[in-house]
Amino acid sequence: MFRYCITLVVLFVCQSPAFAEALTLAAGAGYKRPLTQIIRAYESSGGEKIDQIYGNMGQIIMQTKGSGNVAFVVGEETFLRSSSLKFASFHNLGEGVLVMAFGKNLKLERPEDLLSPQVAKVALPEEKRAIYGRAAKEFLRKVGLLDKLKDKLLEVSTLPQVSAYLISGEVEAGFINLTDALYIKDKIGGYLTPDKSMYRPIRLVLGVIRGYEEKAAAKSFVNFVKTSPKVKEIIKKAGM
Repeated sequence: MFRYCITLVVLFVCQSPAFAEALTLAAGAGYKRPLTQIIRAYESSGGEKIDQIYGNMGQIIMQTKGSGNVAFVVGEETFLRSSSLKFASFHNLGEGVLVMAFGKNLKLERPEDLLSPQVAKVALPEEKRAIYGRAAKEFLRKVGLLDKLKDKLLEVSTLPQVSAYLISGEVEAGFINLTDALYIKDKIGGYLTPDKSMYRPIRLVLGVIRGYEEKAAAKSFVNFVKTSPKVKEIIKKAGM
């Protein structure tokens, strides 16, 4: 009887929410701050724990495909649809906005100012790894600056690296998203917002990996993202 009772206790504990396997969300590093806030709000509301993975989108796709443990991927919809991942559904989060930021003690008023001798390096995320690298090159190409700036361009693997270089003064200018620019605005000189017609739209979505769509915990998180006023507030403040 004692062994039987112990067995029941173990089964109850292992099946309780506290011991349930946490779902995992993976996303581009440029959206770590708002997504962390959303997940924190969800867990505070009584939702189950959600683990988080951030990096460039190339890394995210490989890790999601290789691990089999990722339930959600946040990224640009077209990019995710064309990836090798299998999604059950997509849920709109907002729109990504490209900005041209510049460091302290510098004032850039138009894209052509990047040609100034005051600007030695212009950082941007790698085109193949981050959607904002692609957007930055599309913009520079349309304004006729891509070839003229080729000796100044410094490609890095993630968007937060561009922000870090701007803050440290390792580069004078760089392309990031509005979300990161708003978070670091007191640490840089400022930023310009190119017209959205100068690059392809960046539609940000929460993608649910196939196989997780029927899990109660996954449904709960998706519903929270879609209906919570707190999520809408976070997204708005993040410039998405």
